[in-house]
Amino acid sequence: MVQTTPQTTKKLTRIKLVNWHYFANETIDVNGSCLLSGENASGKSTILDAIQLILTTNTRRFNPAANEKSKRDLKGYVRCKTGEEGNAYVRKNSVISYVALEFYEESKDRFFVLGAKFDSPDEESEIKRIWFCEEGSLDGFSFIVDNKPATDEQFKNNGKKLNPIRSTGEAKERFKRRLGNLDDTFFDMIPKSLAFKPMDNVKKFITQFILPEKHVEVDVLRENIRNLREMQELIKEVRNQIAHLKSIIATSDKMIEIKRDILVIDILLKIAEIEDKKAKIVENNKSLALKDQELKSKTAESERTKTYLASEQESLQAIRIDISNNECSKLISKLNQDLQLLEKDKEFVASHVEVLQAQLEKAIRALKFVPSESEDINALVLRNLGKTNMSQAERDEIFVILNTLYKRANSELNAEKAEKNLKVATLKEELSEHKKKIDNLRKNRITYPKNTISLKEAIESEFDSCSISADVRVFADLLEIVKPEWQNAVEGYLNTQRFNIIVESQYYDVAAEVYDRMKHQIEGVTLVNTQALDLKSETDETTLASVVSSKNRYARAYANYLMGRVVLCDEVIKLKQYPIAITAGCMLYQGKGLRKIPEDVYRIPYIGKSAIARQLEIAESDYKAIGEQCYALEARIKEIDTALDYIGECDLGAIERYLYSPIELDEIKKKIQKTAAELKDAQNDPNIIALQFKERECLDRVTALSKKQDDLKTIIINLERDISDLNISKNMLKAQVSELEAQIQKLSDGDNNAILAAEQKYAEHSKTKEAGTIYDNYGRRKAVLDNQHGKFLRELIGLQAGYKEGEYGTGEEVIFAYAQEYRTLSNHNLIEYEERLSKAKEACELEFRENFLARMRENIESAQDIFKNLNKALKNIYYGNDSYKFHYSAHGRKQGLYEMITSEVNMGGFTLFASEFEERYHSEMEDLFSKLTESDEHGDKMLSEYTDYREYMDYDIEIVSKDGKSQFFSKIYGEKSGGETQTPYYVAIAASFAQMYSVGETIRIIMLDEAFDKMDDDRIASMMQFFRSQNFQIILATPPAKIETIGEYVDTILVTYRNGYSSIVEEYNL
Repeated sequence: MVQTTPQTTKKLTRIKLVNWHYFANETIDVNGSCLLSGENASGKSTILDAIQLILTTNTRRFNPAANEKSKRDLKGYVRCKTGEEGNAYVRKNSVISYVALEFYEESKDRFFVLGAKFDSPDEESEIKRIWFCEEGSLDGFSFIVDNKPATDEQFKNNGKKLNPIRSTGEAKERFKRRLGNLDDTFFDMIPKSLAFKPMDNVKKFITQFILPEKHVEVDVLRENIRNLREMQELIKEVRNQIAHLKSIIATSDKMIEIKRDILVIDILLKIAEIEDKKAKIVENNKSLALKDQELKSKTAESERTKTYLASEQESLQAIRIDISNNECSKLISKLNQDLQLLEKDKEFVASHVEVLQAQLEKAIRALKFVPSESEDINALVLRNLGKTNMSQAERDEIFVILNTLYKRANSELNAEKAEKNLKVATLKEELSEHKKKIDNLRKNRITYPKNTISLKEAIESEFDSCSISADVRVFADLLEIVKPEWQNAVEGYLNTQRFNIIVESQYYDVAAEVYDRMKHQIEGVTLVNTQALDLKSETDETTLASVVSSKNRYARAYANYLMGRVVLCDEVIKLKQYPIAITAGCMLYQGKGLRKIPEDVYRIPYIGKSAIARQLEIAESDYKAIGEQCYALEARIKEIDTALDYIGECDLGAIERYLYSPIELDEIKKKIQKTAAELKDAQNDPNIIALQFKERECLDRVTALSKKQDDLKTIIINLERDISDLNISKNMLKAQVSELEAQIQKLSDGDNNAILAAEQKYAEHSKTKEAGTIYDNYGRRKAVLDNQHGKFLRELIGLQAGYKEGEYGTGEEVIFAYAQEYRTLSNHNLIEYEERLSKAKEACELEFRENFLARMRENIESAQDIFKNLNKALKNIYYGNDSYKFHYSAHGRKQGLYEMITSEVNMGGFTLFASEFEERYHSEMEDLFSKLTESDEHGDKMLSEYTDYREYMDYDIEIVSKDGKSQFFSKIYGEKSGGETQTPYYVAIAASFAQMYSVGETIRIIMLDEAFDKMDDDRIASMMQFFRSQNFQIILATPPAKIETIGEYVDTILVTYRNGYSSIVEEYNL
């Protein structure tokens, strides 16, 4: 492009160097574009650095070409660094240096000077600097006074003291405005153009020259990411601990199951013993039947012997008849007959008396179990019924009382037994439920209502199937009481709301669908709509909400919602002052009414870490109370059974039948005494002696039969004794059965289900096996279970030892500590860490979105604007027949990251970790987070790469000829010569400066050091013509070999010479 109307400019006209490296006091005239040449180290780059220093006010950034080996800095320039051993600097002591540039402002036909003064008191001290921006030419400045660099007081402009600029920042702003209100990019472009060297790829050129370096500060983000990772690792560790504890508890549960199986077997073995003893009782009964049969046989034999005896007795009677023919004999006979009859009567009645006395003793034993309102009935009175010292009328009266009393007692005791058996059955069911509850509480498991558990498990199952990593919580689990005196009030007010289900807000809809599917099986449970909760709500310290805390944001917000209107009052009288208020004593004022919350509602606590311990305490206390109540009832039932047994053994009919037998026996005994006396008198008559001998022989036979009869009686007595022994044995067996049944009750410890299971197992096996076989088989089975229990115990100990090095001990007895740890981790620590993770995510998200993504997107969009403007500037600039256009696209390896950064979702508010953004760019975020937090030896390089927006794009240059044909530089690069490949870069540099200098009257300086290094003469000539066509003031340095080629295209040629520690500049004419 050739400008038809040249733009007025501000041109560099002269350079002043005082004590600037090898230049002691040099004024260099510059007329238009200028070529600096000279041998290496003669000073040409020193001049370029001086110009750059004033244009940019940067005292730290010097031309790399001049500093690659010497590594020159400001002190090196001021004090003239030599690099020689023992002679580091030429200038000693205090040194003053000046660097100044004179510019001509064409539109106003005037000069102005920009410059700097540097004071170096000594080699160690920091260099002091002041800047100046003054109107006028260099001629008016007193740089040298008395052959020395001027001091501050001496340094003047046309005799007037200068207004020094002591702030580099202020100087930069003043210089920028004076040079033509330049853009800040100027301060990057001058050093970049000066440092430009031939290069082999577009991206390197773009990053070094076109696009400014803008690294995004990510220290906070990195720290947030590390915090996020740490929390994720901490939660992972806690979840691993929870899983470990679950294994411990699961192993303990297996042991409990085995122990219960062992308990069932122990009970079954007792049942087998019971059944074995019952079988023995059956055998005993069989023996009793045999003995009874034998007794009957011997009794029959005794009767036959009795008949034979009676026959002999008749013979004896016949002999005695002979004897009795005389009157004395008749009398004797009659008296003997009377005496025999009386003896029989005595024996008969005496047996009745024995029966009566035996039954009376049974009645006396039963008497202590029979409530009596009559003082007429006692043991003494009943024993007197078996004696003779009571009249018939008295006997009748006592019997009526006794009969009525015992029958009534039998009826009442049976009714009481039935009632108490029903109560025992109910209490045993309660005991069984309490036993389960205590077992769960000892495992640190609170038993919630059945529907709550069912819904919780259903939602958890759905989450698992959908790969949702989120907890399902019961509201009570998420709360902690901070003021214990208000525990009952909180528990009572919340009531069943304690058992509401809470899930994270983003998963509420999933949980709601699960509930809807199961609404016919589960009802009465509330699923809290966490999406509708005000998570920023404040807790009013005067309300019931203030006495609870929660590390879960949803539980905290829900507690505020439910209890944030319930005012705390210390007196009942104050309650009416508020719509809803409560006292610590559970007096609730609501709906214009006062009521006491029933104790049953809050007696069992569910909220807080202490809830389990308190529930266990209550459950164990209730279990003990119910057990004692059950034991008392069973003891009473045993008493009733004993009383009924005693009453049942008492034969009131026999007592009634033989009530008068003692009186009858007494009368018979009196008659016998009288008859025996009369017989003795008759037997003393001598006339009957002969007959008595015959009588004696017959009597011997009668005696033999009598002996046999007696022997049979002995046998019968022995049989009766055996029968008695068998009865005793049977009773002993019954007692043992009772003892075994008691042992079963003790073993079961209220676990009626274990008893039922054992009974069912025994019933099943007893169909095909004997009790003894069952006992043996299950004895072996128990041994197997004991081995399994031992195996799981070892496994449990190993797991416990592997958890925090066995901190809580090992064995079954310490399982509660592990269960407590599990509950603490899952219901408290995990909740706290998840909440902290949520906050870490928010912090990371905020920093990532607002500082990284937004800045990176802003930088990329800025780069795109730069390219648009650059392409706009290049559009009508032709180098020969070609124009150039820059192209950019997402970097191949970083395309996903590029898309994430430039995504439309990134434009507004979004949530990184629970949104479409996270779903779409999850892997990219993980990759980027990983790169940003690298901490190995490549970490700094990785961080630099991934925080540099330029690294997210690839670049190319499109070469478009005037005939419309185009080709991309990357495709033809290898086919072009070195000079040809550099052409687009110089054109781009020119376009960038042209764009920057396009507004208003500005300088149009472009500085190049060792320019056109790989170009041939023709291409150099073309390039210089191109620069001239753009009205640039080119200041470039080249080796002497390039003077002839470049010199004809510049206005001034300057050659630097150096002699020792001194350099000079001379103008060179072609």
